[in-house]
Amino acid sequence: MRSFLSTSAYILLVVGLGCFFLVEACQSAKDAKEKIPADFTAAYSLYLIYEDGTMGFLLTDSLWQRSFEIPVPYPQFSREFIQKGGLFYHVNPISDHLIQFKLSPTGFQALDSLPIVNDNIENFVWKNDSDTLLLLNVQKGLRDTCWFYEIDTRSFSLLRKEQMPIPSAVEDFNLLSIGLSSFEKNELWVAYAYSKIVGQHDYTTSDTMYYATFDAHTLVEKKLQKDNRSTYPGGINTVQTYEARLQNGDYYFMSCPGIALGNSPSKPTAILRKLNGSDEVDAHYMLNVSDSIGNHAYGLWHLEDHNVIIRSERKDKFTDFSNHHAVFQFDYYLADLLKGSFEKLDLPLDKGTRKENVLVRNGKAYIGIDDEQQRHQVWQYDPTTGKTQPIFTSTAATSYILRLDWLDNDF
Repeated sequence: MRSFLSTSAYILLVVGLGCFFLVEACQSAKDAKEKIPADFTAAYSLYLIYEDGTMGFLLTDSLWQRSFEIPVPYPQFSREFIQKGGLFYHVNPISDHLIQFKLSPTGFQALDSLPIVNDNIENFVWKNDSDTLLLLNVQKGLRDTCWFYEIDTRSFSLLRKEQMPIPSAVEDFNLLSIGLSSFEKNELWVAYAYSKIVGQHDYTTSDTMYYATFDAHTLVEKKLQKDNRSTYPGGINTVQTYEARLQNGDYYFMSCPGIALGNSPSKPTAILRKLNGSDEVDAHYMLNVSDSIGNHAYGLWHLEDHNVIIRSERKDKFTDFSNHHAVFQFDYYLADLLKGSFEKLDLPLDKGTRKENVLVRNGKAYIGIDDEQQRHQVWQYDPTTGKTQPIFTSTAATSYILRLDWLDNDF
């Protein structure tokens, strides 16, 4: 929800400049100081905010021994990108075009673009883990509307664009947030909530989460479930992950009523689930995260089996939302979804309100930490030993590691 206040300024900006920005993006990549060495294979990417406020990427090899910096394709290239198989997708907020990029020896190379009205993509999902990308885009205006895009990323063609039959408001809560989406058995399941502005500079969220099941072909709503055990399910999933699908198909997700998202802190942060084959959230299952750790949390990543990692704030460290991002306060916990237990990981306190900085590869978790010693490191957690250790340190003039991605890339 906090993202609405920053992205609404882009509403009604210039549309139809996609080709111009493709040229601009290519030129930006050419402006890189030096080419990526021919013997360097990028395995991981770190999206950084530098000390001067600009953004960039730090690529590393698979052993975390060599690294190489490249600039973002254009100044508005935010962390809200989608990456799969070494291809990057980002909406340019000036042109309102979704641009497809690949990494080349000279940096980012723009391949194609599609018009997307308003840059406020709230959720994406890969259809059956294929090359078909499904987007849920909330268009801000006098009435919030949710639009569904289906894109073939191989041909980079728009297969479908339709308005979702999701109400714009409930009573006086007129700000729509799409927090979660999943696709299975030709059904699209969507979790959403409504917020409203209070006072001059704040907002709050209603006490109800909505779970809707749609026929994927017609987008006709088949079922609607309401849940008031918590509020604000999930969040923008290009900014942070809030869901995990276990090997048996059960789907777990986090609600985020803390001040950074739902801003209804009297409600508990919770982990809920939808069992495999069911189109309803399990009314008999809820892990009360707030009761267990004494704080709200944002972010949930699947580690292995029925274990996930969550990222929690520390209410004893920050004053209010104004310094929430800058205070070293974030802890990481290993949560057992079946036992309901929480174990704090041995990591330095982190900063940054929301970050997509947890990556699981080959049974180990890699976590980007910005600590009080002004170190910007990637830590490794091995669940077989329970040990954590730093394995990489950014030597760039870094303020935040906002994202950590695995690149299945060969350019």
